[in-house]
Amino acid sequence: MLRTHRRKSVLAAAALVATTMLLTACQGEGTEDRGKSTGATASDSAAQGKSEDGGSGTGAGSASKSGTVTGKWVGTVSYLAPGKYTVTDAKDAEQAFFTSEDTDIEGAGKICGDADGQAATPCTEEQLEAAAKKGFGATVDVKDGVAVSIIEDHADSGAGTGDGMGEGEKSGLFAGTLGYMAPGKYSVSRDGNQRAFFTATDTVINGAGWICGDAETVTPCTEEDLEAAAKKGGIAVAVQVEDGVAVTIDEEHN
Repeated sequence: MLRTHRRKSVLAAAALVATTMLLTACQGEGTEDRGKSTGATASDSAAQGKSEDGGSGTGAGSASKSGTVTGKWVGTVSYLAPGKYTVTDAKDAEQAFFTSEDTDIEGAGKICGDADGQAATPCTEEQLEAAAKKGFGATVDVKDGVAVSIIEDHADSGAGTGDGMGEGEKSGLFAGTLGYMAPGKYSVSRDGNQRAFFTATDTVINGAGWICGDAETVTPCTEEDLEAAAKKGGIAVAVQVEDGVAVTIDEEHN
């Protein structure tokens, strides 16, 4: 009877040891699996972070191109990598963007074309890359991180450095800081050069938070909005001028 009791105790103890070892092994595997899972999640998050930063990461590819950066920027275009560039505005704010086969690239002497020409010239990606490595002024329209159009600033090409409306080019795309001169007469200044222009009743004025509206959407503005904003100063714009009169005034997206 005593021997039977001892045998049962030994068997129970052996079963307990086996169960403990089994639980320990399972726990170790679970910890390892969780470690692997955590590592994969961290890696995925890092990759996602690169694709969501509006193209400011160092990687290229379709994942990065799917960013949500949309707007219009005026400034100096610089080269980052094949198919990837930046535009830096007057406040030294830098925005990265990609190009695609459909990007409209128009030059006015630095990307391609003639600085003395009245019309912009279609350029290639190779010409854009070469010019961006040196830097040039342009207006860049971006949608979802990819440039829809890159229009070289006519004033940046070296054409028309006069201070008055009667001097230099009277037509072209001019980018810089908006200034007020008189009712219906304004200026756009950049790098010490000032370009005067007039407005008309059919001038299209688009605001993005400073002239009118907010930074989220482009908003049609009135002449009164434009005058008030120009008197305050410090607003970056791109102005399309035809024969001295503004066709469009686009506030730089902030």
